[in-house]
Amino acid sequence: MLRLLAVPIELLRLVICVLQAMVDAARNRQRQRYEAQILINAPRDAVWRFNVAERMVLNGPPVLEITREPLPGSPDLWLGRVAVSGQPRTQGVYREIERDDANGIIRSQNVAHELSVPPEGGRDAQAGVSVTATAQGTLLTIFNELTIRSFRDRIIYPLSVRRLTQLIKAECEREAGTHSRLADLANHGLVLSTLAFTSFWYMFSLKEAVLLAIVLAIHEAGHAAAMLMAGVGIHAIYLVPFFGGAIVPKTAYGSEGRLGFIALMGPAMSLIPTLALFAIMPAGKSDLRLAMEMFAVINAANLLPIYPLDGGLVLNALIGSASRKAALLAGWIGVVAGLTLALHFHSWLIGIPFLLFALQRYLTGHQAIQLKPLSLRGGVALTVAYVLTFAAYALVIKTMLATRAF
Repeated sequence: MLRLLAVPIELLRLVICVLQAMVDAARNRQRQRYEAQILINAPRDAVWRFNVAERMVLNGPPVLEITREPLPGSPDLWLGRVAVSGQPRTQGVYREIERDDANGIIRSQNVAHELSVPPEGGRDAQAGVSVTATAQGTLLTIFNELTIRSFRDRIIYPLSVRRLTQLIKAECEREAGTHSRLADLANHGLVLSTLAFTSFWYMFSLKEAVLLAIVLAIHEAGHAAAMLMAGVGIHAIYLVPFFGGAIVPKTAYGSEGRLGFIALMGPAMSLIPTLALFAIMPAGKSDLRLAMEMFAVINAANLLPIYPLDGGLVLNALIGSASRKAALLAGWIGVVAGLTLALHFHSWLIGIPFLLFALQRYLTGHQAIQLKPLSLRGGVALTVAYVLTFAAYALVIKTMLATRAF
């Protein structure tokens, strides 16, 4: 909940960062160094080990997974990868140019390589970490120095450096047992879900809020079951105020097939109670009929091929198996379609999330990691499953419209 309340502050920081970026661009400052420091209440050695580990998981939100491994055939090079909420975002090849374990210093230089996504392209980037013991705790310093090649660089790098230090502080203090228990309680998924239920109650009646929470819980349970079946694991599951539900994977999806399967399983599992209620649907108004309508409408809407709805993710997996660039374009079309719907219905509840999605896609750039593509057989199976699931919901909604006006 505290993280949710911090959203306006983060947006204000973003505005300040954009203004600073505009000033730097006007002054033609092409070589920039972005640095952030934070004091961590944890032993210096523990903080150092965390920062030089070959796998680092930061709970976020969103969950950030940073891994590194030696590049085969090049003993002095490393391949680093970053995944956000289970989806690979960037990877790059770099060389360590300084490492001093005793003094807690490590610096690296990015190397132009065909495996780098996005391509290095003259960015000439360096990064470094410094871990220093002080009387008050452990001082962590992280910096990025690079040649700017786009306006987006001026925004994403200072924001990411600052956010990274905050996430590392939280993880190190959690491991050391010095983190704030009160903050953990406030940020617990149950607290956020309770706040979400209150928001549903505010928008609707108590009965409708309860039914909506049940519908969302079953929907997210479908995603959860798929994550467990696919071996991705579950990091967190909760309701989101004014918006719906969310589930966070523990590890990266790794393939378009897993991404599509997990996205489809939310509406697919919800189809079981929808059809069960449809089979016993009484005439006229009733709580059972209301539940069926909510199951059908919410899940059918979620199957629309609009990113980042489940239908948009399924489409993303299918198109992405052929071309990640085409999938990125389809994602942008979905975001624009969502914003158009928000304008049409004059709904800020629809518009704000899609504005945030648009901002997130802009800041993360137009490049993306190519996931393991679906085979032709897998693509056909996913398409057929999607069409049948959507058709089943369409049949239920058509029957509802025929027997009762909304």
